[in-house]
Amino acid sequence: MIFENIFKYIKVLLINILLLYIFLYPLEILVNYKDNTLFKKTRLYYLSIFKKKQTNKKIYLNFAPYKVLDNKEINLLPLSGYKNSMIILCLDEFNKPVYYYSDNNGFNNQNKYIENDLLLLGDSYVQGMCVNTKDNLNSQFTKLNYKTTSLGVGGNGPLTELATFKEYENQFKYKKLILFITASNDFLDLSKEIKSEILKNYLREKNFKQNIYSEDNEIKKKNILDSYFKKKQDRFLNDFFSIYHFNLKKIGNLIEKILKKENILDNKFMYLKDNSLDDQFLKILSKFIAMTKDANKDFFVVFNSVNPDILYPNTKNEFELNNLLLEKKIPKIKNFLNNEGVSFFDFNKYLLDNYDKKDISKFFKKIDNKWDHYNKKGFLELAEQISIKLN
Repeated sequence: MIFENIFKYIKVLLINILLLYIFLYPLEILVNYKDNTLFKKTRLYYLSIFKKKQTNKKIYLNFAPYKVLDNKEINLLPLSGYKNSMIILCLDEFNKPVYYYSDNNGFNNQNKYIENDLLLLGDSYVQGMCVNTKDNLNSQFTKLNYKTTSLGVGGNGPLTELATFKEYENQFKYKKLILFITASNDFLDLSKEIKSEILKNYLREKNFKQNIYSEDNEIKKKNILDSYFKKKQDRFLNDFFSIYHFNLKKIGNLIEKILKKENILDNKFMYLKDNSLDDQFLKILSKFIAMTKDANKDFFVVFNSVNPDILYPNTKNEFELNNLLLEKKIPKIKNFLNNEGVSFFDFNKYLLDNYDKKDISKFFKKIDNKWDHYNKKGFLELAEQISIKLN
C-alpha cells in the first residue's frame, strides 16, 4: 500500500513536470524568436561539420587565457590558442562561422612579418571579432601600407596583454607598439587577472617569462588546451539541446533575473569604483612605457570605443557607465599618459565629435540584437584615424 501511494505521488509529480515543460517550451521558442536567436547554430556544431568535411586539417575552437585563469591544477598559463591550425573564432550576424588560420604562436596573423611597422596588442578587437580576416584590423592596416603583427586575443585585459608582450615581443622587429584599451571590459578583466599568481609575476618581476614557445612548454600548452576543449566537445548532447532550445535557457535566465532582484549598479560595477584597480592599471602602463623606452621603441595607446549603448546612453545604468568610463576612467588614464609623454588616440571622442547616434550602425554590427564589435567600416575608420595620428 505504501509503495502504491509513493508510485502514485511520483506519477502525479512527473505528469505535472511534463505539463509545465509543455507550457514553458512554446514560451522559450517565442522569446528566442523575438531575440532573433531561434534555432541558431553554435561554434561546436560548426566544428563537428568542419571536421567531417576536412578530415586532413587541424580545426579547433578559439581559445582565450581567461578561460583557465581559475584552474589551480596548471602551472603554465597559455596566452594564445592552437598554432598553425584552422580556428573557428566566432559566429557572425548571419550565424555563419568566422575562422582564421593561426600563425606559429597561435595568433590571428594571415601574414606574419618578422619586421613590422606596428605591433598590435589588445583583446578581441585586435584579434578580429567578428569579421572575416580580410576585414580585420591587421588587414585594414595592410591596406594603408603598414606591416603589422597582431598579438590580440579575445577576453584579454591589460595584465594578460603585458604578459603576452613580454613572452612574444622579442620574436619581432617593430617600430611602434600600439596598445588598445577597451574601457568597456578592461577593468573587469583586470579585476580577475590580478588574482592570478602567474600573471602577477609579469608585473612584479622585470624579467619573468614562462617561455611558452619552448619545445617542452609547447607540449604542455597543447595538453592544457586539449583538456579544456575536450570537456566542451564532450557536451555535444547539451549543444543539441541548446540549438533547439530544449534546455529552456532563456526562460531560466529570465526567472533567475526576476528572483535575484538585485541592483546591477551596486553589485556588477563595483570594480569601476575601486581606485586600487586604477593603480594597478597605471602600473601596467608604466611597465609598457619602461620596456618600450629601454628597447628604443615608440609606444602608442588607442582607446577603443565603448559599447554604443554606453556611448549614447538611454537607461540609468547606461548613463552611470558613461559617466564612470568616459568622464572618469578614460580621462584618468589620458592624464597619466600626458604626464608620461605618451601619445594616444581616443576613438570614443572621434565618434562623438563626428557622428551621432543614428550613424553608429555604420561602424558597429549587431549580433542577436545586441551591439557587438566593429564591422568592416568600423575597423577601416579606426585604422585610418590611427594612421593620421601616427603621421
